[in-house]
Amino acid sequence: MFQIIKRQAVTTLQNSKTDFFYRTRLAALVHANVTTRNLSFKIPSIFKAVQQANKIDERFDELGKSPTKDKVQQVVDAVKDTPELLFQLNFFFYECRKLGITHENVDQRKRRWNYWPNIIFKLIPLNSAFWDTCYSLDKAQHQHRLTPFKLNDIGLLDPKNFPPDFIQQLATGKYNGIDFRNVIIFAFSRPRFTTPTTKNDETITK
Repeated sequence: MFQIIKRQAVTTLQNSKTDFFYRTRLAALVHANVTTRNLSFKIPSIFKAVQQANKIDERFDELGKSPTKDKVQQVVDAVKDTPELLFQLNFFFYECRKLGITHENVDQRKRRWNYWPNIIFKLIPLNSAFWDTCYSLDKAQHQHRLTPFKLNDIGLLDPKNFPPDFIQQLATGKYNGIDFRNVIIFAFSRPRFTTPTTKNDETITK
């Protein structure tokens, strides 16, 4: 019976979302001498539990310190075959464009009169929804928050961090053969998709 409880406790310890102090107490319980008659805690076991919890926290801290380029590539890999994520990411970029937050104008960005209303009611909810979907699909370990006070770097999903051709392709509603324009979402608005430019169009223009 205790072995089953112990396995469940270890699973809980490995979950990064479990509260630090709860994991510490749980780890101490696992390493303690548990019998049917008495429950005794050993000081060395408690210290060992604390060290184990700290190592788990350090592991996720190190993952969070990966270079932005690597994180962005992980995002691209995560969304490339999932219509819902492609739609949500493009929706985020679309709202960024409306605020003048693009890949090209990092040094010329300015806070317009509608900056904060759109940040609060659109970009922050879109960012949260994107990461919640990633987490539910087991494509991300945690959420990345926006940094709206840093206009030149609003967070990991800042368009400046992504290749321009990737953003442009998403704007068409199609990516690598996946058409995500008709994805159903619960929102009061939807992004407008652009018409992809073909070689025939370029020939006619010339």
